[in-house]
Amino acid sequence: MIMKSLTIFLVVMIGVSALLHAQHIHDAKQLIESERFASVEILLEKYLTVNSPEPEVNYLLVKSYLEQDKTDEASKYVATHLLLAVNENADPLNRIAHARFLLNTGKKQEAEAIFTSLLTNKKTQKDPSLLLHMAEVAIEEEDGNAATALTWLDMAKKRDKRNAGIDLVRGLAYRKLGDATNAYLAYQEAIKNEPKYVRAYYLMGKIFTAQKNPEVYLEHFMNAYGIDSTYAPVLEELYNHYYHRDVKSAMKYLEKYIANTDYSVQNDYYMTDMLYLTGEYQKAIESARAIISKEAGKAQPRLYKLIAYSYLKSGDSTAALQHIKEYFAKEDPARVIAADFELIAQLTEKQPGHEEAAISYYTIAAEMDTILINKAKYATALAELYKKKEDHGNQAVWLGRLFQWKDRTNNVDLFNWGLAWYMAKDYRMTDSVFALYTDRYPADVYGYYWRALANASIDTAMTDSLALPFYLKVAEIGEKSKEANRKMLLKAYGYLGGYEANITKDYAASLAWFEKYNEMEENADVSKYIETLRKWMAEKKIR
Repeated sequence: MIMKSLTIFLVVMIGVSALLHAQHIHDAKQLIESERFASVEILLEKYLTVNSPEPEVNYLLVKSYLEQDKTDEASKYVATHLLLAVNENADPLNRIAHARFLLNTGKKQEAEAIFTSLLTNKKTQKDPSLLLHMAEVAIEEEDGNAATALTWLDMAKKRDKRNAGIDLVRGLAYRKLGDATNAYLAYQEAIKNEPKYVRAYYLMGKIFTAQKNPEVYLEHFMNAYGIDSTYAPVLEELYNHYYHRDVKSAMKYLEKYIANTDYSVQNDYYMTDMLYLTGEYQKAIESARAIISKEAGKAQPRLYKLIAYSYLKSGDSTAALQHIKEYFAKEDPARVIAADFELIAQLTEKQPGHEEAAISYYTIAAEMDTILINKAKYATALAELYKKKEDHGNQAVWLGRLFQWKDRTNNVDLFNWGLAWYMAKDYRMTDSVFALYTDRYPADVYGYYWRALANASIDTAMTDSLALPFYLKVAEIGEKSKEANRKMLLKAYGYLGGYEANITKDYAASLAWFEKYNEMEENADVSKYIETLRKWMAEKKIR
């Protein structure tokens, strides 16, 4: 009776052990589906403290180490648990695990030799599970051959026609080969065989994220979310989708993602970004500093930029400038973008006496950026800085670029550009810009007026009559609204009166222009000219 009880106890314990083993393997596979490789590692390493390594455990652990780029840990595990067992008579799954490690560490020929050896065994050829594992390794490891993996999957499919896992891995093979159409069809077949296959929906969505088709990928991701709202890869994709579209939704999916995935410092980066986007600038600063402290020299330099923006939004431009300078000191120059130069330019511009440095930063931003609306913004800032410095030549240069880059230009843009050239005393450029003005706005007196001023400055002796046609046009257009154009009309009447008196000697015409001047505004000098001209005409000293 005692022996019988002992036998029953042993049978029960063996059964319980088998169930626990199966549960651990099932849980590990589920975690891998959710890309929670650190959790797989913890689960199986704990299992190994009381159990000897088994082929499936070996396979899953090696995969988990390598997915986390823990090559050293994988190497130690292989040396301890696999090397003594990997020969032609070893368990096939142990050999496949070893082949994965070899592929990952650049020993492609040795890995392929293992696959070739395995396929000489007819049992392997007829075992869909082993064929699937081989294909998975060949697809997931960079040096693996996805085309060969498809052949193995065909062999597996003949033995297990309704295995959705085979269809899914086939989709991964096609993705690696750049064939999105067949990948999509394979994922659809996986769903046909397993309608609630969340990973298949997720991978279909990934096809369309690569194609930047949000309407389609979002449909697939939401299908996956409807099946399993804790599936971390989909939660991360939904966070990414809403990041620039809907901050509240992005935060919702991020919080769920963090709650359902393994800890990673990347999670801290995500949350720091969201704190900034939701306007919690002090918390964003604290979170960024915590990552910098935790990661030391490995922290991403962009954290300093985020801190700078947070201080700027909080009204502390001095602290913002300090941190954007740290960002520039730490970031790879190839990764610095035009907006970074704009930020440091804006902050530097606020510091008295640092205009030249601000100009330099804005100039680099304008050269780097390819978006015209941004280039126009930098040109506006540069023109203002040069205006403050009274460097009107460079002000005009950047106003010209603004006119070139601005989407919709108007008379004010042309006027400011021409005026800057006039202030710089480059009268030929002034005339050129206001020629554009008169072409575009022929009924507007200002274009002719400034062309007149520019040409009068070029032809100071009036001998070439350069300003004459423009002053005549000022008189013609300006007299339609005399009070509004008083200043320009007075300038025109004075010039035309002088021109007729000194160049054409047509004193009657000169007198008419000066009389128009005095009718609008009495002027002592003009009155003397009028008196002199009338005297000459009375004495018949006119022609």
